[in-house]
Amino acid sequence: MSKIVSRTSEEIDAMRARGEILSDSLRTSRYSEEEIECMANDDPDNFLKTEKDWERAIIHRPGSRGPQKAPTKKPIAIRLSPDVVEDFKSTGAGWQSRIDEALRTYLKEHPLKRA
Repeated sequence: MSKIVSRTSEEIDAMRARGEILSDSLRTSRYSEEEIECMANDDPDNFLKTEKDWERAIIHRPGSRGPQKAPTKKPIAIRLSPDVVEDFKSTGAGWQSRIDEALRTYLKEHPLKRA
């Protein structure tokens, strides 16, 4: 089992200067394209081994949303009392969903009369 060691950037620079740490390009330059491909295919953590695997893969980029699990809610602008907003915000992330749930509960208990 490997021991976890922390190093300063100066120590890492010194290790690189002594050749103890190789850059990715230096490490991979020793191998042919075929050897790298073979190592990637033998890697048990690599689950994208074939072209078919890549075709089915869903790549998520930071800052982008994936497919919605539930129907998308309708974005609207609504004016609420400052104390109501602060109370919900103080409960942390998901406060808008909690407002949605509170309105849903109210509507179940107090059905609206339709014109």
